[in-house]
Amino acid sequence: MVFSNFYGADLSQKLLDLVPKGLYQKLDKVDLNKEINEKDNSFDAVMCVGTFTFGHVKPLALDEFIRITNNKGLICFTINEGIHEEYGFDKKIDQLNKDNKWKEIEFFKSNYIASKDVNAWLGIYEVIK
Repeated sequence: MVFSNFYGADLSQKLLDLVPKGLYQKLDKVDLNKEINEKDNSFDAVMCVGTFTFGHVKPLALDEFIRITNNKGLICFTINEGIHEEYGFDKKIDQLNKDNKWKEIEFFKSNYIASKDVNAWLGIYEVIK
């Protein structure tokens, strides 16, 4: 797959202001714990890295990712290992699998930030609609 139109989102306006101009076609301030202001089936892929961590985005965001991703589109994400079970990501992922909302391509624990001994689960799923 080749992707050419990139939309970016972050909750922090300070971080958004640091993004180089011209990198994204659209860049928005978004709270991923709320409904995402995008139409159903808007994207071929969604990538979420570094936000499923302590005190940040909760598992319900995965439902929103599925909603805004096209059939056979990809959802890629990391989940800090410390919140995987504590925040209920394990149960949410199991439910999405049982409900046939997506198909697992990869799901494994990785050495996410080796210099800080931080591990994370890496998930890559194909949406089924």
